[in-house]
Amino acid sequence: MPEGQPVTVCRLVAADWQAYRAIRLAMLEDAPLTFGSTHAEASAFDEQLWRQRLADNVVILALVGTMPAGSVMYSDYGLTEPGDCALYGMWVDSGLRGEGVGRALVDAVVEQARVAGKSRIVLHVVSGNDTASRLYERAGFVPTGRTLPYPHEEGVVEVEMELRLHHRS
Repeated sequence: MPEGQPVTVCRLVAADWQAYRAIRLAMLEDAPLTFGSTHAEASAFDEQLWRQRLADNVVILALVGTMPAGSVMYSDYGLTEPGDCALYGMWVDSGLRGEGVGRALVDAVVEQARVAGKSRIVLHVVSGNDTASRLYERAGFVPTGRTLPYPHEEGVVEVEMELRLHHRS
């Protein structure tokens, strides 16, 4: 990390669609099998779709100084329990891993969930991604015992993890 440059986080809004597009394309290029869409698919999205994604979800961007360093999405889309929300699409620039960017992003999702009154955050991490699993464990997430097939590679699973939130009185 550039010396003296703090990690900050901010929520992207529809007007930030170009910044979101740039970080999403970077993450898909860096880790093509990690996320639900491909670089080729995302490259073809039009401005309206990028704006809609930002309007429908909470996308959080991490910055080191003024440089985009990673992103994560908070969402309750598709979850059946009203108190649940999810952490999706976590990514940190490979040159900045281990510098606190990931933790800042996870903490931002936890804060968003608390503000929204949620009681549980769920996420899925590819089995064998020990670095990510340790990050989530340090933030208080624990495996639920459930797994899902990983869509990009036969025989690989995603491990579900959860963090139960205790709301302050």
